[in-house]
Amino acid sequence: MQSNQLKNNIMASTTETGHNKNVANFSTAYQIFEEMGSLYNPSNSNLQLANLAPIKVSLAGVITVLNDKKPVYKNAVADREIEIAPLGKTTTRALNFAKSLNISTTDKDNLASQAKKIRGDQKPKAVNPDTAEGDAISTSQMSYDSRIANLETYTSQLASHPEYVPNEPEIQIASLQTYHQRLTTLSGLVNSAGNALITARKNRNDILYFNDTNIIQLIKEIKAYLKSLGQAGEPYYKALVKLQFKDIKK
Repeated sequence: MQSNQLKNNIMASTTETGHNKNVANFSTAYQIFEEMGSLYNPSNSNLQLANLAPIKVSLAGVITVLNDKKPVYKNAVADREIEIAPLGKTTTRALNFAKSLNISTTDKDNLASQAKKIRGDQKPKAVNPDTAEGDAISTSQMSYDSRIANLETYTSQLASHPEYVPNEPEIQIASLQTYHQRLTTLSGLVNSAGNALITARKNRNDILYFNDTNIIQLIKEIKAYLKSLGQAGEPYYKALVKLQFKDIKK
């Protein structure tokens, strides 16, 4: 399991590096086209500097937004992680107290089943805010939200037994309800920040890969145009092909 997680993290990191290289290389490519002066005069309007310039500006803007969203999401995840860390132990303590009460075996079994849902057989996979794409973020959110929702159900089950009146403050009904509210608030902040990060990455990817005039396609067409210039365009073509642009699976 750990090796697979490590492999996934490496692949995600490599993918993110590829995006960043594409962004940086487009900026360099644009400078090459500017250096060509009047020699750069494609008839395809999509390739003209007047139309490449707004794309360059838009890309810079979405990268700025993306870079702003990453730490917000990272901090929100860290805050929730600190708060949710004692959830499993708190749940078990409450269950053990309930088992000490004079309630039916069926009720105890129902509480144990609900406690198991909260603890979970597997912890949610860690999400790297710097590399996580939409599916990974959404899956992680659903996993945490499920545990928090199960805590609310569990607390209600405990509260349904008048006998459940522990002297220990941490596992009293009021404390469990307050704990649930804190987790709900923190998870809401994570979800909001995660959705904003997903949107920021989508906007970047649209410009790089998915728009009708995406950068990957534009660079392919510009390479062909520079080759059509013959010897005059050869130095610029060679400079452009040294810049590696990598597409993604679609």
